[in-house]
Amino acid sequence: MSNQPYSESFRADPAWDDDDDLFTDERSAAFPPDHLVTFRFLRDAVKRHLRLWLVLAFAGLVLGLATPTVLPPANVSSARLLLTHREGDDPARAAATDVSLVTTHTVAQRAIDRLKLAETPDDLLKRYTVTPLTDRVLEISASAETSEQATQLATVLAQTYLAFRREQISQLDIPLRRDLATAKSLVAEAEAAVTAAGDDPRDLKVPNSPEAIRLGAARDRLQYIEQQLIDQEVQASRMNSTRMLDEAAPVPLSQKRTLAIGAVSGLVAGLFIGLGFVVVRALLSDRLWKRQDIARSLAARVRLSTGRPPRWRWRPYPTYLRKSQREHPEVRLLAQHLDQQINWSRTPTPALAVVSVDDVRACALATASLAVSAAAERKHVLVADLTGTGLLAGLLGVKTTGTHESRFSESGRRLDVFRPDPDRGPAEGCYLRLGDNNRPTGSGDLALDAAWDAADLVLTLATLTPALGADHLATWASHAAAVVTAGRSTATKIHATGQMLRLAGLSIDTAVVLNADRTDEGVGVAEATEAAAGSTRDLEMFGR
Repeated sequence: MSNQPYSESFRADPAWDDDDDLFTDERSAAFPPDHLVTFRFLRDAVKRHLRLWLVLAFAGLVLGLATPTVLPPANVSSARLLLTHREGDDPARAAATDVSLVTTHTVAQRAIDRLKLAETPDDLLKRYTVTPLTDRVLEISASAETSEQATQLATVLAQTYLAFRREQISQLDIPLRRDLATAKSLVAEAEAAVTAAGDDPRDLKVPNSPEAIRLGAARDRLQYIEQQLIDQEVQASRMNSTRMLDEAAPVPLSQKRTLAIGAVSGLVAGLFIGLGFVVVRALLSDRLWKRQDIARSLAARVRLSTGRPPRWRWRPYPTYLRKSQREHPEVRLLAQHLDQQINWSRTPTPALAVVSVDDVRACALATASLAVSAAAERKHVLVADLTGTGLLAGLLGVKTTGTHESRFSESGRRLDVFRPDPDRGPAEGCYLRLGDNNRPTGSGDLALDAAWDAADLVLTLATLTPALGADHLATWASHAAAVVTAGRSTATKIHATGQMLRLAGLSIDTAVVLNADRTDEGVGVAEATEAAAGSTRDLEMFGR
């Protein structure tokens, strides 16, 4: 709905002022939630920033497609081993043990020594992976800068592991051989004891003697250990049959598959980042997007919502107001709406203050366009640029550079432009001495007083800060139009602007929303009556 202007026709009837029963105390679905987050709130946030997360998703897609070219994948070679385990071992646990052995620092260091690599075992471990394809087939994949280096590394790793595994198997019978030597010494001692007792160890005459019983036990122990050692040698011979099943060879890479994976990964990553950023920002931000919420915070009707006036320049244009800018649909619509708020029957001089909450340039374009149009109708217009930026004065032909600039610029169109001296502080020069009905009795500046006396219309563009307030603005006009850009100002800032205007005694005739949210379905009427009444009470208390 942002591209379709929304406007209420102007009515001079005072009953139209924010006193209707149309106001509601309910916030819109897009108001920053206090506790619960609704699906409508998140949906509006995602739809509102559709262009942002689509751009991020497209950027992720492009990066994903460019990754294989910019950062080509490393060359990978793999070798496969056929493993044989001890009979009776759990195959799954035995395969896990082999994987752990291949990835030890010992194997990595031996491979480094053989290849004479200038890296640490930890660095090398990052360059190869071990995958058990089955209980008996183990695959070692190694990556390197070239295919030849990857193949060589995979081959050396496989050979190194096979040698290391044989070493570990050969050491399994060391405890049994130690036990065998102990058992043989016990048998010799038992035979010596039998001989000392007068018996023959090879032909026991007294088999029930203590010495004979001891000798029998020692011989049984020796026989048991010898059998265990034979079994161990058989198992070792079986396990040593492990060999390289497939020689190391490069792993072929599919270019289409690589591009597809990169594109999908980049697209998913871009979508995740984009949507995540939009949702998180919506949850953390207290900026207002909906007309209803802006009207509620400002305590004034939103009578116009439209797109944003032109901002970007593709070539160096002059700073003054151009015909193309005046004829821009958004600028023309905003200027016409501001013109509708001017009561030409108001005495002694019709005056309107345009308050920019967050977009001074857009307000300066509209105010300058309105001033030029009024001057073209043979009206004497006094324009005051109280923003401190000099944008409005520059659009109307007043030089805004230098420290000693002219405070007035007169043209054949009967335009007088006033801009306070920026070197005198933000407030000095903005105040006028008032008589009855907001008519200045004198400013101390003869040129300004003369412009006031001759003016048929006074237009003021201002920005407000809590430190300065709006009292100085009340010396220029008693009626104001507040201009807010959707999504740029917080609820606190918008509410403070309305409070400052009312505390200064100004009436907010209209509120304008620029760059309106496309998901906004409200009309900008939200509890302005009670808020305005509260501001009036604050003003009365402040006066007391």
